[in-house]
Amino acid sequence: MISKEQKRSDFALKQLKDTFSNGGNLTLKKELANFIVGAPTMILQNGFGQTMAFLLSKCKGKTEKKDKHFFTFTTIARWSERINEKVPPERSGFFEAVSNLEQTDYLKLQEEALKMLQWLKRYARAFQEE
Repeated sequence: MISKEQKRSDFALKQLKDTFSNGGNLTLKKELANFIVGAPTMILQNGFGQTMAFLLSKCKGKTEKKDKHFFTFTTIARWSERINEKVPPERSGFFEAVSNLEQTDYLKLQEEALKMLQWLKRYARAFQEE
């Protein structure tokens, strides 16, 4: 049986590899790694919904998968969908679904986002360019 931690770890690593891997070699720029490391702090200081809205506002009009705001938003949104199938990862549907969640479900999403981001932080530092 695979633990929840293993699932989080696998998900985070796959997101990084799918977005930033070049020919099987995963290397992240220092700026991106630093941004990912700071993402949990943004959630803790500003709240889950507010942080997600901030990330979306910063990537508005951008479709570049490698943009740090776009990557962080989509990664958290995709993980949220796995935790609660009522929350679609698409931009508009995500916020509508999150704003209609019961408080316990909302807090669970926030907690899961923070736990998944811990793995993303570890991998960001592990694969950060020298």
